[in-house]
Amino acid sequence: MIANVIAKLTGRTYAIDAGDIGYLVAKGGIPFLRGLLWSLVRLRRPSGLLLGPGIQFVQPGRLRLGRGVAIGGYGYVDCAAKDGLSLGDRVTLRERVWIQSRSGLNRRAASLTIGKRSYIGPNAVIGLGGPVVIGEDVQIGAGLTITAESHEAGPDGSFVSGAVSRRGVTIGRRCWLGNNVSILDGVTIGEGAVIGAGSVVTRSIPAFSVALGAPARVTRSIGPADQLGR
Repeated sequence: MIANVIAKLTGRTYAIDAGDIGYLVAKGGIPFLRGLLWSLVRLRRPSGLLLGPGIQFVQPGRLRLGRGVAIGGYGYVDCAAKDGLSLGDRVTLRERVWIQSRSGLNRRAASLTIGKRSYIGPNAVIGLGGPVVIGEDVQIGAGLTITAESHEAGPDGSFVSGAVSRRGVTIGRRCWLGNNVSILDGVTIGEGAVIGAGSVVTRSIPAFSVALGAPARVTRSIGPADQLGR
């Protein structure tokens, strides 16, 4: 019965037994009530939003939410990007996520779009500039860093002038990224790619490839059937 209620409210399905009730209240019930209050205060239709404590939102009116989105506690979510932030159904952003769309009154970033059912682990840092697109069903471990702009040298050769280029970052659907992966501006990671823990991705990675290292290099290819676990 409880599982059915959760599915109706958030679109998330779980197998629950009696020993899970206490955990469920702490990890689900309280965040659900916090998300419900957040939605009602902002005159939004409740969508099963789960919110942890201590989250700071900047311009939350520019945040578009699907059903059953979960955002862990103590995060910073700056929604001031030109085209806002869009989180699809059942997207999970774990604790201490940090998303920046603007630094002071400088130029707004483009946008952030995260597809349905994608998961980003704790302590993620997403610095927007150009558009950042993360596809559906992407799984990302703890400590992700995305930098969607790159500083350029000024006339004197210094990089502290504030001049930047903004090409953006794209992660294709059904990608898997290990812990502490860093992705630099201009990178596209193709569908179904696997990026090893601790990798620094400085150039685009083809679909259905395994890439490791700093900088990340493709070590082998995997067929779609292998990547999908079929």
